[in-house]
Amino acid sequence: MKALKRAHIIILIACLIPLAIGLVWFIIRYDSLPNPMGIHFGFDEKTHESIFDVIDNKIFGIYPFVAGFGIIGLLNLCGFFVRRVKPNKKVTEKGDVIMRQFVLCIIDAFSIIISIYFTVWTYCIVTQRPRAMKMWGTPLALVWLPLLLGFPIAFIVMRIVFRKKKEAA
Repeated sequence: MKALKRAHIIILIACLIPLAIGLVWFIIRYDSLPNPMGIHFGFDEKTHESIFDVIDNKIFGIYPFVAGFGIIGLLNLCGFFVRRVKPNKKVTEKGDVIMRQFVLCIIDAFSIIISIYFTVWTYCIVTQRPRAMKMWGTPLALVWLPLLLGFPIAFIVMRIVFRKKKEAA
């Protein structure tokens, strides 16, 4: 479990570094950014490209950092509580360890995806070019899809395996 905790901390640091670099970059470029500036973007039906659909005061450019750090922080707070919860008496020690490892791996996977998403958003805001999100949108969707499909499937498989082991015992 110590190796998993170390890996979890390494992944957390790897997720926070790009956001922190983006925050420093935003602060350095803050005076040279236009006011108002594009802070959110969407898909334009006419040109079939990403465009800024929300233009506001440049102080709102801080939003991707607040959201990125906040979501990653909440995910890791959940991981902290997952490690602290006492298992039910009906769950075996091995089953408890497997379940905790599975949930912590899912938290790490979501942290990586959130970090990539908000880092790309940061790049788009600081450079004022929303096209990068279009370029990253498909790869991010391809990463999200297996996780979103895999989580319920893995949960069902684990329930079946634990039920069979319980019936055998």
